[in-house]
Parts: sequence; structure tokens; C-alpha cells
Amino acid sequence: MTELETRLKHIRDRLAELEAMAREDTTEAAHRVTAELTRELNQAIEDAADRTEGTDTPAASEPRAPRDPVEKCPRCTLRSFTFQDGTIRERANQPGHFEAQYHCMSCGHEAWRELGSR
Repeated sequence: MTELETRLKHIRDRLAELEAMAREDTTEAAHRVTAELTRELNQAIEDAADRTEGTDTPAASEPRAPRDPVEKCPRCTLRSFTFQDGTIRERANQPGHFEAQYHCMSCGHEAWRELGSR
């Protein structure tokens, strides 16, 4: 269980406690629990914001590897033209367009293929 999940479950349990206090008409204790929950929620929101700001995410426009990494080879026509992991790059003459290297496992043909936009 993640730390955030544990914290949120604790807050949920405290809200149930607060609901029980409201039924019993213990307003002072209910105010105390409300203040504590507000502090905990504010801290969890700040922590979540800090985590998302610190993570390095890939550019939204950069495509992922193709869903089907094997295609028909343009040279030998066998279905063995395979996407090579780690070869995605931006096309030099077309910013925002990406390509990846493919290698035929049958005839050895290699070529760069444009990746579809996602």
C-alpha cells in the first residue's frame, strides 16, 4: 500500500468518526477532528503537487513504441521487419515527427520508418 493510499484511508476513517460525533452532538470534538482533517488534506495536496512537479515525464508529443513491433519487410516481403527498442528519434527535417529503426530478422534489411502520430 502506498503512503498516499494509507493517508487517504486514515482520512476516510476519521471522517466516519466525525460523522458519528455529529450524530452524538459532540460539537467541540467534531470541530477538533475537522481542523485535523483539514490540515491532513492540505498536507496531502501539497505533497502530491510536489511529487508531480519533480517527476520528469516525456514530452506529450513523443510517441511510444509501436503496438505491433513486427511489420512486413519492404525488401523480402516476409513479416519479420522488427522495431528496434531505444531507436525512436525526432526527424531532423520535420520537427514534431518521429521515426524508429527497423531490422528484418530474415534478410537483414535495416531502415528508418516514420512512426504514426499519437
